[in-house]
Amino acid sequence: MTIVVGVWFALAGSLAVLAGLAGRRRARRLCRDGLSTWAMAVPPAADGDQSTGSPRRTLIQYTLRDGRVLERNAPAPVRKAASLRPGQNVLVWYDPDDPQDLLVYGREGRFSDRTLMAAGILFMLVGAAIAVFVH
Repeated sequence: MTIVVGVWFALAGSLAVLAGLAGRRRARRLCRDGLSTWAMAVPPAADGDQSTGSPRRTLIQYTLRDGRVLERNAPAPVRKAASLRPGQNVLVWYDPDDPQDLLVYGREGRFSDRTLMAAGILFMLVGAAIAVFVH
């Protein structure tokens, strides 16, 4: 039975490592192959429905090389102090084939991807230790 528990720990850890690696790969791909531009934070349009209770997200507006202007929700910051203020400019990279695939400089996932990978490795090691050493 302990072998099964160890295998499940290792499997969960491997999934976390894969998720972290996929996030890092996406960020590297967008920085390497994507196009960069400056985006501006704009306040979201008032929709009149405040009953949801969730805070409104800041939109970022950016111009593509062909002149189209797109708006997208900015990624939620880890700290409230790091949130974008309306009118603030920020560097973004986007995929020219899919302009909605966006990476905002300093806002997305480097810390969380590394945390996922570290936690995944820890779970894999714990799972292996449980499967091998606990009888």
